Amino acid sequence: MAKMFPDCLRPDVKSPAERLLYKAFQEQLSDDFTVFHEVSWQVPDLRSGAKDGEADFIIACPNLGILVLEVKGGSIRYENTTDKWYSNDNSIKDPFQQGCDNKNSLLRLLKEQPYWSQRWIPIGHAVAFPDVEVAKAFPDVEADSRLCLNAPLDIVLDYTHLNDLSNWVQAVMNYYRGNNERQTDLDVESVEKLVTLLSRWFNLKQVLGIEIHKDKQESKRLSEKQFRLLNLLGRQRRVAISGCAGSGKTLLAVEKARCLSEQGFTVLLTSYNKALAQFWRKSLGRNRNLKLYHFHGLCKKLASDAGLDPGSNPNIDEDLLWNQIYPELLLKSAKKLNWHVDAVIVDEGQDFRKNWWLPLKCLLNDPDDGIFYVFYDDNQNLYCPGWQPPFEQAPFPLDENWRNTKKIHSYVLQFYNQHYPITPLGSEGRNVEIVDYPSGDNFHLQKIIGSILNRLVFDEGVSTKDIVILTTTRKQALQNKVLGQFRVKADPDVSAQEILCNTIHQFKGLESPVVILVETDLRDFSNLRNWLYVGTSRARNHLIILRPDAPF
Repeated sequence: MAKMFPDCLRPDVKSPAERLLYKAFQEQLSDDFTVFHEVSWQVPDLRSGAKDGEADFIIACPNLGILVLEVKGGSIRYENTTDKWYSNDNSIKDPFQQGCDNKNSLLRLLKEQPYWSQRWIPIGHAVAFPDVEVAKAFPDVEADSRLCLNAPLDIVLDYTHLNDLSNWVQAVMNYYRGNNERQTDLDVESVEKLVTLLSRWFNLKQVLGIEIHKDKQESKRLSEKQFRLLNLLGRQRRVAISGCAGSGKTLLAVEKARCLSEQGFTVLLTSYNKALAQFWRKSLGRNRNLKLYHFHGLCKKLASDAGLDPGSNPNIDEDLLWNQIYPELLLKSAKKLNWHVDAVIVDEGQDFRKNWWLPLKCLLNDPDDGIFYVFYDDNQNLYCPGWQPPFEQAPFPLDENWRNTKKIHSYVLQFYNQHYPITPLGSEGRNVEIVDYPSGDNFHLQKIIGSILNRLVFDEGVSTKDIVILTTTRKQALQNKVLGQFRVKADPDVSAQEILCNTIHQFKGLESPVVILVETDLRDFSNLRNWLYVGTSRARNHLIILRPDAPF
């Protein structure tokens, strides 16, 4: 069987004559023959501009040559008085002139290639009328004559040749070769070069930087479902909203806080995460009705303003100070300062301990009926085992993932305990990239990260501000290091092309187009599954995991 390009007939080929010949060539020609179907090309012309070329079929065979074949189906008619050709009464171009022009165009294309430029190329053209029998259509035409001056019967394929195509093709190729015995005939290498030229394939992947830019235009929009939930929340005063990472909890929390503040309400928007509160302040700007604090930052500020801050006391246990003393001081300080708000909105509520809810509730002007919303994901619970939302009412679930690509979402699910199905709405995205490295070998790890950073920025067009390196606990191992051509820091200078490196827990509630997750310490991680869920779900467009020898 002949080698066919493409290797199967495209379903959009409408010409019955071409469909017939494709199958016939495939079955009747030996594997010495290579057949190209529906080939198009372009040849530059300095005088008249670029010229297009095309061929219904191009047939090549070592030691025989190249044949450009023009195919016309149906009944064929030529009127010499008008010099017009017709197929089924439809006017068509002169098929012989068309074949000749495309042969010459292909020859010019080949001569542009270094391999062919100094070679003699045995090439010819022919025309196929597979639905007619020339002898019957032209009974007065002798066997050795022509249909027209440019149409000798030697280069015409008709119905009578369909069962003997191998001999017909060889005869036409020999017709063009004549008695030329030059040693530069088409050989096997030449046919391979022809395949490379006429049937090349490529895969142009979208540059990651462009993916990220497009995604940013969409990611700030609330879905119709989220808008409906916001409207519903407008009629509720005490609500818990649950959702997986990427379901839009933070976006909804911020939007609700903004809407309430615009209506004249004073609003506290708070989270356990200091970095998240800093992000809110940068993105929301100044608004006297909006109070943006991480929880312990608020506790410490009010305690200090009220003159109740215990300060640095080495005799006080650190855990006791932050988990018990400061929350109690928040209650006392707010009362002393008369510091109250109309609404409290908590993001990342799963990080809040049970004894913190009362001080927050008492910050409300109306503690019993004031507006109080809690957004949470119990799968991201790193600090409070057995956590429950502070309200008796059933939570409102968010069951769509708007952040991650489908590939990242699928990977993250292995660390997620599902209470209800989650629908990923992102693009398909890239495969999660996993790179193994020797456990404990920081030098090798830093070298790998440097190589990845160089590739992302220089080859993939990713901005340094769109890349985050996350570790479990030991960010110090990478801090202020130059990896590749970039310095990584916990407080990077974006204008200096520095890259953020932080711990997973300090990046909770935030996201980045590209996340490089570096597992630097797997010891004593009883809730490693939760850490990996939080870390992997931070990535919007691409997730890279550098994995030590010890498996997750």
